[in-house]
Amino acid sequence: MLSDKQFAELKTHTEECQICRAELDRCAQIQDIIKQAFSSQTSAKQASRTILSQIAPRRIKPASTPSFRRQTAIAASVLLAIGLLLGFGLAKVTALRRIAALAATKTPIRVTDLEGTVLVRHQGSDIWQILQANSNIHVGDTFHSAAKSNFTLEMKGKSTLEVDQNSMLVLELSNGETQFHLEHGKLAAALNSPHAPFFISTPHGRVEALGTEFTVKVE
Repeated sequence: MLSDKQFAELKTHTEECQICRAELDRCAQIQDIIKQAFSSQTSAKQASRTILSQIAPRRIKPASTPSFRRQTAIAASVLLAIGLLLGFGLAKVTALRRIAALAATKTPIRVTDLEGTVLVRHQGSDIWQILQANSNIHVGDTFHSAAKSNFTLEMKGKSTLEVDQNSMLVLELSNGETQFHLEHGKLAAALNSPHAPFFISTPHGRVEALGTEFTVKVE
């Protein structure tokens, strides 16, 4: 969790401080033990046994001794690390499934009046693609219009969202409501009346469409 600068400062400090150097070495050893325990397919129960067997003291000392307290703290840290690793694994699987589901969710939104170079990136992907007038639009898509470029998204009911040059826009969906996030740039909305709940969020706040025409700009 340390930055490169913080880690460099820590390493410099441990060159002069024997106590911190020993603690840092102990942390590195525990990290290696945890990695090795999970390096092959094994159950969490078996991995925890492997880890504890490698760090548990051979002789249990009285609870009042610093050594016992240190070993207890290490054991607690390892169990916490195992929990975090397992939690991260489950959270990662859940997130990947959610991303895949969103990426497969096409919307009835169409691209019209496209000029210049506009890029689109699907959620969960690092690849930017050139947006075409007939491109399918998915929930989670991020749009980036280059200089001297703009495009229009046509939604249900012929409502439109005109995105200006040098803009970045993300299509989000919240509780069945249409929601966009304008990271930077400018857009102009023209909504039919009446229209469903419609929101534009920005790094500075969220705008709810009460009328039919409005402009949002983020510098």
